[in-house]
Amino acid sequence: MKKAILSSLFAIIAFVSPGQTSVLWEVTGNGLQSPSYLLGTLKFIGAKEFYFPKEFKEKMDQCKIFAIEDQVDHKAQMEINKALHFPKGKSLATELSPEDYARLVAFMEKEFHLPKAKFEKDLGKLIPLALSINMTRMALGEKVKYYDIELLLTAKKEKLKTYSLEPIKREAEAIQSFPMDEQKKALMESVANFEQQKADYLQLEAAFDANDLDKIFSLTLHPTEDHPDFVEAFYTKRNLEWMPKIEKMMNDKPAFITVGVTHLEGDQGLLSLLRAKGYTLTPVPLSK
Repeated sequence: MKKAILSSLFAIIAFVSPGQTSVLWEVTGNGLQSPSYLLGTLKFIGAKEFYFPKEFKEKMDQCKIFAIEDQVDHKAQMEINKALHFPKGKSLATELSPEDYARLVAFMEKEFHLPKAKFEKDLGKLIPLALSINMTRMALGEKVKYYDIELLLTAKKEKLKTYSLEPIKREAEAIQSFPMDEQKKALMESVANFEQQKADYLQLEAAFDANDLDKIFSLTLHPTEDHPDFVEAFYTKRNLEWMPKIEKMMNDKPAFITVGVTHLEGDQGLLSLLRAKGYTLTPVPLSK
């Protein structure tokens, strides 16, 4: 099975309607006095591939509110780091079978030139889901850019009021809902299919650069596969929780809202949920 590490923190394939040709959408109708904007981004991207078209800033300039998924500060970083690591006394060495752990250690040394001792010190306490994501970031072989940080800096420079759609502990809860046995299986599939995983992520970056939402959705398959518990906890529930907040912001003042691109996807994605509420969503063409 084809594997690719996501965008958003993580991504799952779902039904996609034809003609979704932009990652930036104008939201109008249903009583809104002014347009608001919804942007789907990759969680990280290679610095050389970083794509920030002028329309992002132009639409921000028309807004008074900026929102991202989670707060970006030192406390939030500590909270998410805690969620991405095993509790004290546990590690990949204690949780994987001896055979799988030996295979993982050999892979990390061959792929990333990380001797066992350094791997165990730097990465050995990450939960499998977090290590899978980190492997893709490391495989880019360059510095990366984080869209939520870059967009937040732009919003603050433009003096927009900034908000988060949820506290960071909510995302941490969603991450921890994915069963450990499934995480371990997904990690070992990543190890076994890493060349394909790397190739898929490069295609994902190219699709984002081409502003091709349909292509992005066809590629954003994470090693979580389509585990229903994870999809429900990480996407569906959070999207539904965000909707009242998004609507309140848009009705208060023009808002620019950015989320991981996979949160736009499918019949429980934000695009579909907003349409179901009576809003009109229009793709915004982006320049190179």
